[in-house]
Amino acid sequence: MVDRTKVKGIYVTGPKAGSAGMEELIGLVDETELNAMVIDVKNDEGNVTFRLMNEEITQNIPVLDQISEMQAGVCYIRDIQALMQELKDHNIYTIARIVCFKDPILAAARPELALTKPDGKPVTDANGLAWVNPYRQEVWEYLTELAEMAADLGFDEIQFDYVRFCTEKGMQDAVFAEEDTKGRSRTEAILDFMEYEYEKLSAAGLFVSADVFGAIINSDVNADSVGQIYGEV
Repeated sequence: MVDRTKVKGIYVTGPKAGSAGMEELIGLVDETELNAMVIDVKNDEGNVTFRLMNEEITQNIPVLDQISEMQAGVCYIRDIQALMQELKDHNIYTIARIVCFKDPILAAARPELALTKPDGKPVTDANGLAWVNPYRQEVWEYLTELAEMAADLGFDEIQFDYVRFCTEKGMQDAVFAEEDTKGRSRTEAILDFMEYEYEKLSAAGLFVSADVFGAIINSDVNADSVGQIYGEV
């Protein structure tokens, strides 16, 4: 059994993790009761925040090859393996943040996985960012592969974010194929996804966590809309 860690951490974006300012944050952790960092591995724009030269790590993630051209120029962390080693040298507990279903990069590269309206146009949020379909297991598999890649790099924990359906106005027009939903509600789809990830990743010795929508705690309407039931999550 892996020992549990009482985490007191800070959140670090990809650009910050790849900047000189990262040394200041490491120093802050060294000098205070902080002991952990949550670092963006896949951010809100769907971008993986680093490039990997090690083919042994990336060879099982074909989707990354498909979207590589769309990610041209996005390489916030120049040497992720060197960064991970430095964090381990400072005994920092590392948590990989992976944004799940808000993913304009994947939606553009694999349109069949995107949330779409009856006219075929993608469902987007207020910032114009497209979402992918939480019912599609191909999306789940891609997220699992990214999580396993993070584990191979040395991350101690996976933190899934945006583990929900889009809440923007256009979502009311989204269409779902019966072959994808299989009669499941949104909350059932999200719970199925979380169980799938937990079984896959905990078996590999990883801790798994997820962010939830605050409004669901006291609102059944919001719970049904985003697909999260607080108690069951």
